Amino acid sequence: MSEVQLSLRSYAKILSHVVQYPYTAVNGVLLTPASPERKEGDGNLRRKEGNERVEVVDAVPLFHYNISLSPMLTVALTQIEEYAINRGLRICGYYHANEFHSDNDIGFVAARIADRIAENCEEGACLLLVNNEKLDHIATELPFKVFFPVRSTDRIDWKEGEEPILQYGERGLTLGPEIMKTQLYQSVVDMDSHYDDVRCHWDNAALNEVVTLFTESIPDLEEVEE
Repeated sequence: MSEVQLSLRSYAKILSHVVQYPYTAVNGVLLTPASPERKEGDGNLRRKEGNERVEVVDAVPLFHYNISLSPMLTVALTQIEEYAINRGLRICGYYHANEFHSDNDIGFVAARIADRIAENCEEGACLLLVNNEKLDHIATELPFKVFFPVRSTDRIDWKEGEEPILQYGERGLTLGPEIMKTQLYQSVVDMDSHYDDVRCHWDNAALNEVVTLFTESIPDLEEVEE
């Protein structure tokens, strides 16, 4: 069975994107190292024996008011792919948050975008669906469901997998309340915002710096045994 591991950087961007636009659907792309080798500083990101893990090290917020299979999506994915290649990364999945609080199912558009991304992933593809009902409990648990592609001759079905693992475990979970307390989520930039004002960039470099400082402030950074 495959598993998904989230870095604090990817978690911060996904959560910030969802919280910044609470009354609309949002989506984005997940990135993993192009090389499957584990890098230093990955906290408790370890491979369980017999399990394949998708290590999500970064995320790129896509849209908050133009979620569709549109030419704009094609342009955005092309930009992100080039960005990823230049940094030794590759696209490994898709995240999606539905508009309504009680809606925690994979809708048509989300499935089709995830299908498109999975078709271009030679390995390690996943779909991360935000569980809106868990957003009130981010201090104790991740608000996500994970799905993996099951390919047949003419279609892709999405099968739910195990809950994702967060970098630094319980210590990493303290980032969620910190994002809310400091209103860090207001700084996240997605593709929609970038297209409105190109001076705003979707790499979210400023947010990356804040997450790095947060990581350095976590005591006892030795790896946690699972």
